[in-house]
Amino acid sequence: MRTVRYINGCIITPWGYVERGTLITRGERIAIISEGGGTRIPLEADETVDLEGDYLAPGFLDIHVHGGGGGDFMDGTQDSFRKAMAIHLAHGTTGLCPTTLTATMEELKQVFGQSAAMRRLAENPKEGLPGILGVHMEGPYIAEPMKGAQDAEFIRDPRDGSFRQILEMAAGELKIWTAAPELPGASAFAAEARRAGVLLSVGHSDARIEEVEQAVRDGYTMATHLYSSMSTIIRENGCRRPGVLEASLLMDALDVEVIADGMHLPASLLQLIVKTKGVEHIILVTDAMRGAGMGPGRYRLGSQKNGQEVISDGEIARLQDGISFAGSVATADRLIRVMNEQGQVPLWQAVRMMTYNPARALGEREIGSLETGKYADMVRFAPGVKVKEVYRRGRLVCKAGRKQEAGE
Repeated sequence: MRTVRYINGCIITPWGYVERGTLITRGERIAIISEGGGTRIPLEADETVDLEGDYLAPGFLDIHVHGGGGGDFMDGTQDSFRKAMAIHLAHGTTGLCPTTLTATMEELKQVFGQSAAMRRLAENPKEGLPGILGVHMEGPYIAEPMKGAQDAEFIRDPRDGSFRQILEMAAGELKIWTAAPELPGASAFAAEARRAGVLLSVGHSDARIEEVEQAVRDGYTMATHLYSSMSTIIRENGCRRPGVLEASLLMDALDVEVIADGMHLPASLLQLIVKTKGVEHIILVTDAMRGAGMGPGRYRLGSQKNGQEVISDGEIARLQDGISFAGSVATADRLIRVMNEQGQVPLWQAVRMMTYNPARALGEREIGSLETGKYADMVRFAPGVKVKEVYRRGRLVCKAGRKQEAGE
């Protein structure tokens, strides 16, 4: 079994830094982590990698991502999956949840099938792809006033029972389901989804706090892209009634997704979320569309067949009105950098929000942190979160934005 020793780096853990750290991998897994060497570090290794003072972090995990590199998961093709997966891998993402939009049943079925196929393919590190952690489905059970960039034509009501058909055709590939819990039939839907092992997230919702409280009782554990497409305080008969936003900030039972791309939320709100939720309940997500990692231009949000054209200036994607956001064009490294700089949290905490926290939320126990016995999914980066190398299962799969070919 091949042994690799990584020396002279700063190893990032969910609890801080291992300064001047040494990390040993044997095959696909982490064998030893030590600060400044030590007697337990073997003298012999098949290879020694001098990190030259760089950071070594767990591979980033993006649980809400629609596409990138010119591909959208809603296309349902291997080519688009590969494009999106490759661009996010190059920026440090070693595991992701392909995310859907409201769509036809036929399109959803195609996404589930392609996801399953690509999941199996990505299990081989030689393919140089991030792992697939399961599909994240946004909709079709969302509130029309909070649809955001979703296509209203495909919005459904859970009382029609269509969730049973979706769960059947997902065949275990569905991991997270974003829904509006105030819709008729939502509790029955939640019960079926939870029985199937699907995690539930409140999103694209016009609910009041009482309805979110019921959602938590029904098994919801997350809130989708905090501040975006969710209700906030309204006044009824002079009295203030909190909405999904306030409920998400208040309830410890809910982890919150945060799009920390420097565009969706200003620094003040990032700091408020940290102060309110605490580091342990924040999950950074890109919510990236097919323009992620690409230059300015016009891109299709959703599938090439049924998606809508949006405009990217290289910093953010907007609908045709030029005002409304249509997902992000960010990659994981940018989120960590923004949360560190604008959210004013230590770098290790920003990394935790995109590694340990999502892994814990998804119940993934072998990835998400650099610990003895876990898979050696790792990212080497310089100050400023400038990704240099990406490792998956102990194998170098990407170097300075370039995918490693088999045999290299």
